[in-house]
Formats: sequence, structure tokens, C-alpha cells
Amino acid sequence: MVSKELVGTRIRQARLGQRKTLKDVEGASGFSSTHISEIERGRTSPTIGALIRIADALDKDPGFFIEERELDEVCITSPENRPTLTPGLAIEGLGARLDGLTRGILGGRLLAFEIVLEPGAEAVVRHLPESGDICLVCLEGDCSLLVGEDAVPFGPGCSLHVCVEEASLTLRAAPETTGRVIAFLDPKETIF
Repeated sequence: MVSKELVGTRIRQARLGQRKTLKDVEGASGFSSTHISEIERGRTSPTIGALIRIADALDKDPGFFIEERELDEVCITSPENRPTLTPGLAIEGLGARLDGLTRGILGGRLLAFEIVLEPGAEAVVRHLPESGDICLVCLEGDCSLLVGEDAVPFGPGCSLHVCVEEASLTLRAAPETTGRVIAFLDPKETIF
């Protein structure tokens, strides 16, 4: 959980970054500039309603101010700059690679990964959090997906959503094709 001081600092940085005065935010939010200043200095915590109105006045999502991870609003990650650590997800198997695609998605816990399977590779998805959701989308290759004991075809355009606590997932690529799968993980709680 972020502190009221950090929330206030983020509000102030957003306001100053937009070259807005306390009076500008007062006019747009309906809160006095004195109250906004108290929030910015960490002397008081905004209510949820106040945070929403101040965020609207600053054209921000309220989650921007309370996100535990500090993320840029726009972050382009090139293949050579992808995160090397992949919290919340791991795979085991020969011929399989897991790459983090982002440091996270602003305003939420959502994480994105790419799973690349060489022809004939099999990858068991491991180290999932205790609860949450995972969504897999096949981009390329003839794959199959084992959910528990059931094997189903999983080709380009196919997607799967499953609750993590119920999932045992294995991906297999056909012997003649490389498979590429995007995984989105929402761990339901912060894992950073």
C-alpha cells in the first residue's frame, strides 16, 4: 500500500508537470487549493471521491496515484530492452522461452509475457500466483494446450482464460512449427 506522502507527491508532480496551479486544480476539482495543498504535502489522505475528482482535474486515472509500482504513462519496450525478470510466471521445458513484454501496465497489476516454442517443444507454466487470472492468446504456430488432463488445439487466434488456482497449463508446439503465445497475468494481488 502506498503512503499518503507518496500519493501527495505524485499529485504534485502531475500538477507541476502540466504547469497547473493549485487554483487550476481547485477550479476543475471543486476542492479548495488549501485542501489540495494538504494532500500534496502528505498531511492528509484524499478520500476515494476526492482522489477521483483530483485525478479527473489532472486528466489522470486515479490508479496512477496509488499504484505501488511507479510506471511511466507511456513506455515503449523494444525487444532488446524487455525485462529479464518475469515475476509471477515461469515456464519449464526444452525449446521454450519466456520473455517479459512490459514492466507492468499502469493502473493495475496486469503483466504481459511472450512464450516462444521451438518446433516440437513443450512448456509447463509454473510459478503462478496462488490466485488470479491468466489469458493466453496464440499468435503463431500449430500448438496444443493441456489444461489439467484435457488437450485442446490451440492455433493462431485462439485464446484461453482461466483462473490460476484451477489451472495446470502445458503448451506444446507441433513438430514442424514455431509457436508464439502471448500471456496476460492478473495475479489479483501485487507480487512485486
